[in-house]
Amino acid sequence: MLLLAELHGRAGLADELRSVLAELVRGTLAEPDCVDYRVLTDGAPTEYVLLGAWSTEVGLRAHYETSHYRRYRDQVGPLLARPSDVVVHHVSQTIHAHDPSPPDPGLLG
Repeated sequence: MLLLAELHGRAGLADELRSVLAELVRGTLAEPDCVDYRVLTDGAPTEYVLLGAWSTEVGLRAHYETSHYRRYRDQVGPLLARPSDVVVHHVSQTIHAHDPSPPDPGLLG
């Protein structure tokens, strides 16, 4: 399971949003089915992408019941300029490239 969320922070509240996101990341990475969880940015102080991966759908659903996620939900609303754009991808297979920069798809996995 892959979760991709685009967050649009309010100007002037970037420090607060980064702090809330850092706490969310710490808690999420400790979840048993969490494979990875990252906050990405292109340097803009108000735009962030959350990229999360879980080994099971049950694990992702359990994430929404954790205390760190609930705390995030309680705190993040006033820090956002508009609602987040969130998508969840159901992935049936993951292939790691043998060559980190393969010239053709035949060299994958």
